[in-house]
Amino acid sequence: MPSILFADNFLAGSLLSLLLPVCLLIALAVWYVHFVRHSPGDTSPASAALPHSDVVASAADAVEDVEPAGPRPGEVR
Repeated sequence: MPSILFADNFLAGSLLSLLLPVCLLIALAVWYVHFVRHSPGDTSPASAALPHSDVVASAADAVEDVEPAGPRPGEVR
């Protein structure tokens, strides 16, 4: 099997196994900080898929009127 030209001894392999994950974590941290700093300032913490608060408040009344489809567990009709 041909050897890798830049990691053909123990020292090079050990350095690669230490430096590659560390460099990857640093790159991810830099990308994350860049992403957070360049996100729009008017971005709402709430999701756009959530309904308006009036809809959520009116849903509480509808839950009280729901009847179970069948008998309760342990109840015989």
